[in-house]
Amino acid sequence: MGVFVRRDNINLITNHRRSMGQRQAKQHMQAGVKLYHQRHYAQAINKWRQSLNRLNNAEDRFITLGYLAQALCDQGEYEGMLSYALSQMQLATDQNDSAMKCEAFLNLAKAYERLADFTKALQYGKASLEHPSMDPRTPGYAHLTIALAHLGMSQFQQCLESFESAMNVANETSDRLLELQICVGLGSLFTLLRDITKALIFLRNALAIVQSVTVDDVHAKYRCLILYHLSVALRMKGSLVDAKEACDEASQLAVEMGNRAIHARCMCSLADIYRELGESEAKETITKSWARYEDAYRVMRGANDKMGEVLVLSSMAKSASESRSHYTGQCECQAIQLNKKCIEIANQIGCKHVVLKCHLRLAELYSQLNDDDSEETARRAASRLTQEMQLFCNFCGQRYGLKDESLQALRCSHIFHEKCLHTYLLQRTDQNCPKCRCRAVLSDNISIRSSIASTADVQSPSTSFAPPGGVATPLVSAAAELGDITPQATLTRRPQQDKILRGAEKDIDRVDRSLARLKSQQTTANSCAAIAVPSPEVPSTTTSGASEPVASTSNSLPLNQTTANHKPPPPPRKPCCSQAALPPSSIVALPPAMPLEEGGPLVITHTPTVTDV
Repeated sequence: MGVFVRRDNINLITNHRRSMGQRQAKQHMQAGVKLYHQRHYAQAINKWRQSLNRLNNAEDRFITLGYLAQALCDQGEYEGMLSYALSQMQLATDQNDSAMKCEAFLNLAKAYERLADFTKALQYGKASLEHPSMDPRTPGYAHLTIALAHLGMSQFQQCLESFESAMNVANETSDRLLELQICVGLGSLFTLLRDITKALIFLRNALAIVQSVTVDDVHAKYRCLILYHLSVALRMKGSLVDAKEACDEASQLAVEMGNRAIHARCMCSLADIYRELGESEAKETITKSWARYEDAYRVMRGANDKMGEVLVLSSMAKSASESRSHYTGQCECQAIQLNKKCIEIANQIGCKHVVLKCHLRLAELYSQLNDDDSEETARRAASRLTQEMQLFCNFCGQRYGLKDESLQALRCSHIFHEKCLHTYLLQRTDQNCPKCRCRAVLSDNISIRSSIASTADVQSPSTSFAPPGGVATPLVSAAAELGDITPQATLTRRPQQDKILRGAEKDIDRVDRSLARLKSQQTTANSCAAIAVPSPEVPSTTTSGASEPVASTSNSLPLNQTTANHKPPPPPRKPCCSQAALPPSSIVALPPAMPLEEGGPLVITHTPTVTDV
């Protein structure tokens, strides 16, 4: 009898210890959330890993795996994020839980989108939409991930459709962080399409939303992302001082947050800014920009960030193509090699827009070398890609995306010159899209006139801080339940609420100044165009059979201003490279063209140049 009593006592003690262990594991999980919001990221990840080894409950393990996936995503460790997302998928399959599968598919889609495997990102994003979710906001983040994957593959129409679907979910659920990320994505899209005014407006809307985010690390995370995209748009507009200021601040925030991907992109953006400054200032700025390109590329390769590699290589190729006179010992061979290397990686991930820009640069380089055959091949490739991406206006027949022009999208997600579209809608009675023949209705959700990210309610508290990836139990909501999460002293002190507001207001003022300058430049250009002698209009046949006049863009510059801002191309020279990009034997002063090794340097030099650090 005593033996059975003793065994019962042992079982009770064992069960008590087991329950105590589970409580401690859950406490570790909650402590990880608190540490994460205190910016002790490594300690938080260790806490979650410790709790993951001890937790037995499937739901708690699933939540912890989501925390780890989101944390590694924020750190730029996308392969680690993919590993935890796969563990989530395995757990959801074992439990046969549809809601868990929805969440796991979303994290898988996010991981593959960050790793530039856009085909898999689309597949898993659509799979997430096919499963029921515990949270009504989850489909919005799935549509957002699908939109970003389409953007990476330069499928702009499908990208706009997915952004539209994500915006509908954001409207229905009042999810301000989803609105913010959609605005950032649309800002990136219109930056690619060179409608800088719309890009700046969407980024300004994102800044207005982030102003209402009160959780410190979440505020810093999204402000860092917005400022990076803002620096790119401001540089393309020509506001180099504002662009450098935004990029410096984004880079500092990325270092504090430990986000390697954004930090490397900031280095690339800063190098682009120095490259633009180098056209008018000392050659030392070219040296600084090239060194930053090299550093950014090494970080991208270390993180297996293929999209980042493409961005850096594209910038390096542009720098080598446009600034050859600053690089002693370098000729067109170096620029041709960099463009071809960029085309190779961009083709691997399916980024057609970057491939298009590289072919356009190659055509100019081959033109300088008087290599007519290679130039014709590059121009044909560029024309084919333009047709595939539909980067032309059906009304005037002209390409867009080459210069700053105002664009407008219809609800069917087809894009046209805004001036051409408005003229068409005023003159035609059958207002149908010339591409798909659908009803020509302006897209409301992505229109700057009706964006839900209005600045009227920037002071209102956010109703949803759920980051994508942890929708069922987001880190922010968990932190709010834990109470005080005041950060300890790390790299910087925690900004107080008034400091956050001052920073956001400063960023918004910066964008407002840029928009005001843009409007002033357009007004000046229009007045100069009105004074100039008008040229006869040339009719062009649209796909709908109507003859429409060629619409001049609202931001076109007068001839003298255009020639002042753009240097004339260098005079044609005798070819120094053969058709295979190898120097002829008569040219002995130039270094031979060599293939770029997988892990070797991106710039091959044999003698010291002004770019050596």
